[in-house]
Amino acid sequence: MSDLNPLAPSAPSRGIEAFRRLALSLSLSSLFIALFSLLASTDESVSLAAFFLSPFRSRTMFPAILEAAAPLAICALGALMAFRAGHFTLGGEGQVYAGAFAGAAAGIVAPAGSLGLAAAMTAGVLGGMLVAAPSAAGRRFTGADVLLTSFLVSQAAIFGIDWAIGGPLRDPVNNLVAMRAIPGASLLQRIAPPSTLTLAPLVALVLVLLAWAFLSGTRSGARLTLYGKNRMFARLQGFPVDTLSWLPIVIAGGAHGLAGAMLSLGANGTAVRGISGGLGWSAIGVALIAGNEPVAVPFAALLFAWLDAGARQASILSDLPPDAAMVIKALVILTATARPALRGVRRLAGENSGR
Repeated sequence: MSDLNPLAPSAPSRGIEAFRRLALSLSLSSLFIALFSLLASTDESVSLAAFFLSPFRSRTMFPAILEAAAPLAICALGALMAFRAGHFTLGGEGQVYAGAFAGAAAGIVAPAGSLGLAAAMTAGVLGGMLVAAPSAAGRRFTGADVLLTSFLVSQAAIFGIDWAIGGPLRDPVNNLVAMRAIPGASLLQRIAPPSTLTLAPLVALVLVLLAWAFLSGTRSGARLTLYGKNRMFARLQGFPVDTLSWLPIVIAGGAHGLAGAMLSLGANGTAVRGISGGLGWSAIGVALIAGNEPVAVPFAALLFAWLDAGARQASILSDLPPDAAMVIKALVILTATARPALRGVRRLAGENSGR
C-alpha cells in the first residue's frame, strides 16, 4: 500500500503514535483531575475516589461506562473517516439527533421484536445520512466548505427535531419531553442486569475492526487517506476523486445516525429532547485523541466516558462542579493535539532558518 501513499506514515507507525497520544491523554487527565480536586473541591479525597475508585468498585458503574463509550466510539469512527478524507465536518450533533429521532420513530411503528430493532437501527443510519447529504452534495457539486455547511445543516436539524419531539410527536403521558416509548421487545436487550450494558459495545468493536481493516488493508482505504492529504495528486493518479469528495461525509453521517439510534434503543427507550447530549462534539475530541486511527478509538472513547462518569459521581459525593469533565476533556484535547502542531511549527522554522 505504500506505493499509494509514499508520504504518509506506515500503518504501524500511525498506530504507535496514536497510542502514545492516548497514554499522554490518560496522564494529563489524571493530572487535571488532581488539580481540579485540589482547587475546586473542599474534600479532595472524596473527589479523587469518585474518579479513580468508584467506577471500578460498582457492579453497575463500569458497565455503564462501557455502554456510554459505544455510541461515542461509533461517532468517532464516522468523524475520523471524514477527517482522513480531508472533510472537517461539524455536523455530528445534528446527525446523532436525527438518528435518535428516526430510530425511535421506526421502532414505534415497526413490529415489535428483532424486526423492529433492525428497522430502528436502519432508520437511524438513514436519518444521519439525510442530515449529512446537503453538505456532501454541496461539496461534490459546488465545492462548498463542509466545515460551514455541515454545522448550519446540523443546527437546522436540531431545531426541527426539538420542535417535533416537543410538539406533535410528544407522548402526552410521559413527564419527559419525549416521543412514545419503543416496545420493549424492539430495544437493545440488557446482558448484565441490573446494569444498562447491552450489545452496543460489541457492535462498536466490530465496526472499529472493519474501519481498521478498510483503512489499513485495502486500496480504497489508502486512496481515501491520500485524497485527504493531497487531492491534486490523487486526481493525477486516477483515483475516484468525485466519489471521495462526498461519500466519506455521508458515511460519517450514517455512523452518527447509528449511534443516535442506539441511544433511543438503550436505556432511554425512546427519543428524548436533547438526547444527543453533545455526543457529536465529544466524538471529534475522541477522533483527535485517537490520532484518527480506528484501533485507538475504543480506548479514547472509554477515557471520555470515564471522565463523564467520574465527574457525575464526584458532583454527587463532593462539591466538585458537574461540568469538570467538560473542562478536563477540553484541556486534554488542547494539550494532546498541540504536540503535532508544535512539531510542524518547529519543522517550518528549521526550513526557514536553513534558507
